[in-house]
Amino acid sequence: MKKIVPDPPALPLQDAAQCNSLSLDRAATDRALDYYLQSHLPARPMSTVLYAISDSVNLEAALAQASDLLRCAGASASEVGNGLNGQQRDLVLSVAHLVELAKAYVDKSLDGMATH
Repeated sequence: MKKIVPDPPALPLQDAAQCNSLSLDRAATDRALDYYLQSHLPARPMSTVLYAISDSVNLEAALAQASDLLRCAGASASEVGNGLNGQQRDLVLSVAHLVELAKAYVDKSLDGMATH
């Protein structure tokens, strides 16, 4: 009976034995960086984008808009949470809390821009 080996080793045994751990670590690192730093999603055509932000929008205007959107999201979550009970209320109000925290960071960034 013959044993079929589908993928024989790429390197002869002598060459494989000479590979040191440093080169193996570098190869593993390169594979990991290639995987995590490259986008695996195909580029979306602009016709399928729901919201398109103009490239001409400056940082301060973008942060101000984000602050307004976060304020609206926090108000909506608070209003919905007040009408709920139990765990559902806790979850919605925790979302409101996270939105308020994000808004505080955006507002702090805007304050830092105004002083410079």
